[in-house]
Amino acid sequence: MSSEAPLKTNQALYLIHDSTLEADDLATQAADIAFTALPWAERETAPAGARVVLCLGDEQIRDISHLALERQWEVGILAHAQAHQAMTALGVKGELAALLTHYSASTAIAVDVLTCNDELVFSSVVIGRVLALRPYDINRPQTSWSLFLGALRGLRKLSLSHYKLTTAKERNIHMAALGLVAVSHTQSSLVGRSFLEDLSISDGRLSVLALAPRSIFGYLWFLLRLLAPGKISLAKLPGSMALIQSSRIHLQAPKGAEYLLDGKPVHAREIELQVLEQQLQLLPGPALKPRREDKQAGRDKETVRLNDIPVEEAARPLLDTHHLPLFSHASEEDYKELFVSLRANAHASSSYQVLMILSVLLALTGLYANSPPVIIGAMILAPLMSPVVSLAMGLARTENGLIRTSLRTLGIGVAWGLACGVILAWAMPLDLPTDEMRSRMSPTLLDLLVAVISGVAGAYAYAKEEIAKSLAGVAIAVALVPPLSVAGIGLGWGYWDMAGGALLLLITNLVGIALAASATFLVLGFAPFHRARKGMGIALVFMLLISAPLLISFKQLVEKDALLEQIPRGEIILAGIPVQVGRISIKAGKPYVVRVVLSSPSTLNQIHVEELKQLIIDRVDKPVVLEAQFSIRR
Repeated sequence: MSSEAPLKTNQALYLIHDSTLEADDLATQAADIAFTALPWAERETAPAGARVVLCLGDEQIRDISHLALERQWEVGILAHAQAHQAMTALGVKGELAALLTHYSASTAIAVDVLTCNDELVFSSVVIGRVLALRPYDINRPQTSWSLFLGALRGLRKLSLSHYKLTTAKERNIHMAALGLVAVSHTQSSLVGRSFLEDLSISDGRLSVLALAPRSIFGYLWFLLRLLAPGKISLAKLPGSMALIQSSRIHLQAPKGAEYLLDGKPVHAREIELQVLEQQLQLLPGPALKPRREDKQAGRDKETVRLNDIPVEEAARPLLDTHHLPLFSHASEEDYKELFVSLRANAHASSSYQVLMILSVLLALTGLYANSPPVIIGAMILAPLMSPVVSLAMGLARTENGLIRTSLRTLGIGVAWGLACGVILAWAMPLDLPTDEMRSRMSPTLLDLLVAVISGVAGAYAYAKEEIAKSLAGVAIAVALVPPLSVAGIGLGWGYWDMAGGALLLLITNLVGIALAASATFLVLGFAPFHRARKGMGIALVFMLLISAPLLISFKQLVEKDALLEQIPRGEIILAGIPVQVGRISIKAGKPYVVRVVLSSPSTLNQIHVEELKQLIIDRVDKPVVLEAQFSIRR
């Protein structure tokens, strides 16, 4: 528990102040409080064990702290224009007279004292660039927006530095970190307001939070998480953070480290952080709420949570760079395993070709039978996704050999698909497109969006072995084999519009998957950005070229949808006869062709058709061709 000193009766109260305070004016404002005012020059007059209130700036408080510890003063802090750090750390807020009254009735508590290279630390020691964890000032609070802007300054100059930490139990930790924050408690700091648990003011330990994102995106993600509603649990820190708690931590920075001791800039190669356990008899400020606890619980305990920060050998590659990469780099082990797998998938093996033929034949059967389940089975069986993802890795890393091998394998697969489609179209006595065939003849931007999302999912599934089972779902979503089969049927029938539309859908899928998967590999750290620019630039050019006809098709789809909303449905009156408007479809053209099925209790003629056509033209405000199918309803 935090030990409390009993309040002594008739205990003398001393006020040590600088020249900014008029002690007589304060005595008038707090007439019911008896105190002895001591100017700075007479500070040593206060006897041992006295109750002493300080109206000084931060540096003077730091200077007098050794005397306060030596004489075991009960110390309180008054508001002062130059004592922001002490006021923040000790919960000081309010008018001088009110604070003096508060301290005269307060009970002193024994609290820890954090020192940095033998200097008193009020709030924190910020080592390196940890702008997102700056101390919080209760008298000048920061907004989330000001914090965000401050953390973004110098974003391009962020780099990891080498630190060696040695704890009280002689545990050595070599890490690469953006920076570290050392605090003794978090009850009046931004660190504490962002984290779920309080770091106690009297548990005999200091806490060091290390921030070590592996990329700029990782840093931004951490920043957003810090500013998001809800606090972060110290037991479940983000992967880019580490927590070390000990009674003493010795820090070495081989290249030297700039650090802020309560906002004061200092430079050193070695930093000694130490907790003087319950050495200060503190009169807590009004905003400081000390927590009662069992002091023994954390006294001899050390906590080291390194999470995903780079330590030991993993830290070396990041220390060689002058700035953080835009995206994190995958580990050598992850990259090697994935690259070997994708290089094997890029080859047109006999198994690949057999599965290609079987999947196309199955898809053709499903297309002719107009059977979605059979077509879905063909999608799962199709092996085309593998060389496409290999191509994506080749583009991301500009590996010309991998690109050539993947394109050759894709070409062989496409050739088998077209050949099977043409041969079956010649052999099959059916020559009318089914609904399943027609659905793959007019691709739009929506199909490109499906391909992009599928490319991201496919690359992510390949990169994460534990979710590789999701590849079947990716294959179903992107559907490479059905449009290839429809293109083969179109070529066999000589329906060039049918073949062209299906081939456009196939190319859309291939380009969309390749570009999106390349970008995903880049984000996951399997390729540096400078190597990815050329290959991804080529894929982006192809995507822009195919986007033009897709955009036209999408605009037509939007116009058709708008037309469908305007066409009357249900029962209407035409030339005095109730007519039921049934199934409606629209065919793109100039003008659009509107097909409707009409039913009525009596025969309809040209007059009714003309009236319906004029009604549609008035609603859609453009000319249309109307095709009407009549039926008698009895």
